[in-house]
Amino acid sequence: MPLVSVVIPCHNYGQYVEETVDSVLRSTFQDFEIIVVDDGSTDPFTLEKLATLQKPKMRIIRQSNQGLAAARNRGIAEARGKYVLPLDSDDLIHPTYLEKAFWILELYPGVGFVSPWVQAFGTENWSYPAPQFNFHTQLFHNITCGNSMLRKKAWEQAGGYKKDFTVMGYEDWDFWVTLGENGWYGYQVFERLFLYRRHGISMVHKAMEHHDKLFEQIKEYHPDLYKESHLIKLKQEWDQEPLFDRIKPDLQGSDWNRYATRPVRHDRSRWLLLLPHIRRDRITDSYLEFIDGMHPDWYGITMVSTGYGMESGMEDFGWLTDDIFELSLYIPGIELRLDLIEKMICKLIISREIERIIILGSRQAHYLLPHINYKFPHIPVDIRPENRS
Repeated sequence: MPLVSVVIPCHNYGQYVEETVDSVLRSTFQDFEIIVVDDGSTDPFTLEKLATLQKPKMRIIRQSNQGLAAARNRGIAEARGKYVLPLDSDDLIHPTYLEKAFWILELYPGVGFVSPWVQAFGTENWSYPAPQFNFHTQLFHNITCGNSMLRKKAWEQAGGYKKDFTVMGYEDWDFWVTLGENGWYGYQVFERLFLYRRHGISMVHKAMEHHDKLFEQIKEYHPDLYKESHLIKLKQEWDQEPLFDRIKPDLQGSDWNRYATRPVRHDRSRWLLLLPHIRRDRITDSYLEFIDGMHPDWYGITMVSTGYGMESGMEDFGWLTDDIFELSLYIPGIELRLDLIEKMICKLIISREIERIIILGSRQAHYLLPHINYKFPHIPVDIRPENRS
């Protein structure tokens, strides 16, 4: 059984859907299924594309045109995964999105959905660095990405996405509000893991033209949430107790490290770089010189930061590798939890078949070195001083 189901509604987007599917197949996390829901496409190119499209782990289901919410609900209803990623058929995901969201959902039982930062591409180029989840904020601003990974159980409790909005486009906002009303927390990953294709006028553009009307409809669906007395109390509660004070990692019974990963390339040396931070402006010149001397054709690099961080530097080293993990963005306070850091590093060493470990100033890696040497005595470890040329 797959752990994650990626549900891709498609209506006349045959020119994009294969690229969307391929972006999922490139994921570092591989315990997934892909469900493409043909929502009554009529475009001949799309019909031909879907009739001939054959990809691993993918199946196609068809229905009459009923709209995005109904197509998502149909796909999720047939999903076998514990978690679901609704993904629009013209968008893409970063290779590490599924793996990181899976970690968070497995480690935090109270988190119902994981939202990535958004990077637009195509006819527009911008990003949306959303704030960390706050339910009071979510009631007035949709800070959650529509393509967030969620628990199927939470979807079932919510009764799915509502299909009767006067104009479609805000059904995902209402859905996150429903999950919050049911007691689930969101979690914002401060990395641009969702790639949002912009091409012409979209459903969101049309929805924003009717913002006031649609927002009133959301409030009508949740009258108790939007009572003034409740809003005052809710804001005080979230001001006093933000998300990271409400959730704690729980490894008891978790399957966070039991999943398949993409095959490694054996034609390159596979190295693990352990740093305190992964942002160019926070790495010393000598370490940057070492990293910049690598070439992606020769090295299969996994980069891990073990220190405290508030924003990813993933894009700074995208030219070298897509396998980049800033642990404090997925497990707050992990820089103080050597036991968790050890478990994460060990999973990456095993799944990436690491051949050499390079410590570039990571204090936590130094502390864990005896444990790493004990568990992986066959892997050489290189501790590089900051002044090394």
